[in-house]
Amino acid sequence: MLYLIQIGFFTITFWDILDIIIVGFLLFQIYKLLKGSLGFNIFIGLVLVYIAWRIVSVLEMPLLSSILGQFVSVGMIALLVLFQPEVRRFLLFVGQGSLQTRFKFLQRFFKQNQSLENHNLLREQAIQAIITATEAMVESQTGALMVFTSSPNLEGLYSSGVMVNGDVSAQLILSIFNKDSPLHDGALIIKDGKIVAASCVLPVSDRPDIPQRLGLRHRAAVGISENTNIMVFVISEETKKIAYARGGEILEDIAIGKMRQLLEKILFVT
Repeated sequence: MLYLIQIGFFTITFWDILDIIIVGFLLFQIYKLLKGSLGFNIFIGLVLVYIAWRIVSVLEMPLLSSILGQFVSVGMIALLVLFQPEVRRFLLFVGQGSLQTRFKFLQRFFKQNQSLENHNLLREQAIQAIITATEAMVESQTGALMVFTSSPNLEGLYSSGVMVNGDVSAQLILSIFNKDSPLHDGALIIKDGKIVAASCVLPVSDRPDIPQRLGLRHRAAVGISENTNIMVFVISEETKKIAYARGGEILEDIAIGKMRQLLEKILFVT
């Protein structure tokens, strides 16, 4: 047996410490249940009788030990009779507390899993909607400028356009960039899975190293990405090509598969 403390004949093992902790916990719970009631004084009296019985037993006082022993034996039965409601409450507390702990853990576990599954589903649906709309706009040679951000400090961009606050859907994106739509000029702002605003005016970059073949949409994509942590996709209506801007740099003619990879890496990531 593993001894934690040993002083001469006096030894304390791990099980002794565990025994003390469990008994202390049970006594504390009993104290909480009986505190403030008349039964608490009766319980204290029975505890004192038990302590006195243990002392006289150790001191080998047989007569007194026998008398107190009878009190202790009867006292345990009296304890169950007198404190029947309290004992029932205590047992309910132990059982209910254990079950509630288990159920709360399971509820949190399944809730987290369900929340994660919902988030992943919404994220995939949004990405697919953007890809579907992009493919349709490339096919129809429809120009588009889409800004993706999670920053809360771009209210100035929203105020320059028209507030939408709609879910991401291919139909909504296509209707906004339709050539006959009054919102097709300017940028579409997508933030945290929502189309926040459309027809937003972006700052245009005046960097001389930007190729002359790139139009105003591309320069606006570079300009807004220079000083903010966002990503921008541009669809050219002349060349039917997709460009990607981030960190003041622009990547021309990316494939639709590359666009999906970029969206999956940084769009709506928790």
